[in-house]
Amino acid sequence: MKKTLLLSALVLFALPILAQNNFNKHNFSMNAGYAFKFADNHPKQFANMVSNSDHAKAMKHGYTFEFAYDYRFHQWLSVGFEASMFGAVHGFDSIIPSSGETNNSIYCTDDMNIFYVGPSFKVQLPTIAEQFDIWARVTAGYMNMRNTDKNSISNTYSGNSFGYGIGCGLDYAFNEYIGMGFTASFLQGSVSTLKLGEDKIDISENKESLGRMNFTIGVRIRL
Repeated sequence: MKKTLLLSALVLFALPILAQNNFNKHNFSMNAGYAFKFADNHPKQFANMVSNSDHAKAMKHGYTFEFAYDYRFHQWLSVGFEASMFGAVHGFDSIIPSSGETNNSIYCTDDMNIFYVGPSFKVQLPTIAEQFDIWARVTAGYMNMRNTDKNSISNTYSGNSFGYGIGCGLDYAFNEYIGMGFTASFLQGSVSTLKLGEDKIDISENKESLGRMNFTIGVRIRL
């Protein structure tokens, strides 16, 4: 009897919390900003980054675009999905020794893009002063990397990976429907097989890490 009364009391206590719905259920986030890729080592197929450490360091710095949708089924909880892309491009002049009085040079470049998409789960703290929201989001999904390595020839390599990440943010509401926010997030994945045309190349002994940090700012739309 005591257990039944205790369970009933817990249910009655929880119902008002679970029933709270005085909030907009649909949240759209569109962000842009800076991203830092962690990888220090690269497979030999990325010849420019292997041969030139300054170039490899420059390729760590890039830009990112993010989109997220959250369905808020509780005051503090949401489910949804997020998608993002990372881009970095850099080049350098490579000197080619010659037998003449002057050396020749070629311009070497890398153009890397990393795409991510996956479901997400978001936890949101109670709104502060009716305008500020602090939240955290976890996600796991699919990553795809493409890198065009250009020197005397041009090759485009691609690879797929499982990815996962975590992020947190602070949103400010201008009104009930429109706001802006800042996000810091981490994404991780690694490619063990590169694809060049129809050929597959095993790089499991020297994987290309896709891990990065993102710092973005963007628009929030609530409906």
